[in-house]
Amino acid sequence: MQEPTPNGIACVRILLLGCGALCASYLPASAHAQDVSFDEALALGALSPAVSGAQDVLRAREAGDERIGGTTGQTALTFMPGGLVFPHDLAEEVSPWEMQVNVTQGWNLGNLGGARRDAAKDERGVLAAAIRVRALRARLDAARYWIDLDTLAQIARTVEQRVRGAEDLVTQAERALSSGEGTTQPLAEARAMLAQLQQRRLDLEGEQFAAAARLAVAMGRAPSSEPLRTRGDPPNPGLPDVTEMRARIKEVDAAPDVVIERLRETAAKARAVEASAQYAPVLSLGGQAERSAFGTWIVYGVSGVTFHGGGQARRWTSIAEAEAAGARADTVSAKLRVRAELEEAMHDLAHSAQVAKLLDEETLPALRSLVASRERAVALGEESRFALIEAHDRELAVIEAVHQAHGANTWAKVRLWLLLAELAGGQIQS
Repeated sequence: MQEPTPNGIACVRILLLGCGALCASYLPASAHAQDVSFDEALALGALSPAVSGAQDVLRAREAGDERIGGTTGQTALTFMPGGLVFPHDLAEEVSPWEMQVNVTQGWNLGNLGGARRDAAKDERGVLAAAIRVRALRARLDAARYWIDLDTLAQIARTVEQRVRGAEDLVTQAERALSSGEGTTQPLAEARAMLAQLQQRRLDLEGEQFAAAARLAVAMGRAPSSEPLRTRGDPPNPGLPDVTEMRARIKEVDAAPDVVIERLRETAAKARAVEASAQYAPVLSLGGQAERSAFGTWIVYGVSGVTFHGGGQARRWTSIAEAEAAGARADTVSAKLRVRAELEEAMHDLAHSAQVAKLLDEETLPALRSLVASRERAVALGEESRFALIEAHDRELAVIEAVHQAHGANTWAKVRLWLLLAELAGGQIQS
């Protein structure tokens, strides 16, 4: 994985589709299909139902909006047959029947058709932005759950080592007691330690199953009785230096959450224009043909203007304008939320690195030194075997904390990498 580079949103869509198809083609059909690498989880997350559903909505809108016409006024056709009532002595001179045909077409003078098409276009822009938002959140979820599951797998291996150590301790205490060289207290302590570790192992199995289920859902899969397992090494994306990252996170306008709110504001303004145009005067043009009782035809041109009540127009335009005003506030709020998320990601990156460094360079070496000291003391008969295994258990507990710290640091890197990639234009390279 490399540092994100700027490019268009279309690139990320193509990349995601390609990665999804590629990783799907490499997933084995056997039970090993439950093994998933980080790159597969990331690609499949962006193709989850949450994202594909938004794409379906956009396609439906595109198909429907194509039928929005430019003529918004009504076409009226009126046919009026009638008859004359006249004195009896005229019955043979004229026909008793008359007929009128009237055709008119209304034309909105406020360009309602154009306003409708503009509003529909802006609304489709919101739907397209929603795809990008959902894709980012889906990738973040898939990445987080994969890292959680991988961290839990590493912790499980450490806990299993601790369980075996406690089992050895119980065995040794039982032998010592049966030989008359030990007492019941070390055995009780060993059994208590083993019971606690076995409980931790059971709890961890539940945590792994829940994490696997969350990952499956994030990837668009149905969780099963055979949980997903992680495959391959944890990700280690390259990030810019702190100065450059600080400069980038100030530019939040390209963030998907900000883009969609800004487009919602634009769409709300377009709907306000549409609402205003809907109540513009309507010009009616047409013609009328009339057949008289005497068999003659008269043709008229018809024109007229219809005015809507100002109160009715103001009612709907005020609602649309209020929506646009609210959308402006939502855009500002989105910028603040995104900036806070980026600042939090920056802090988590530095904090998790410090925690991992302290555990790696201070705490774990100190526990390993303690284990070595206890080993020498046991060899000299100055310490009991129980004291040595207790030191080993403390060392393994710290190793579990190390796994958790490195998992937190990996997630902080990936989270910031994905967020910065969106600010850079949406392209992700791996």
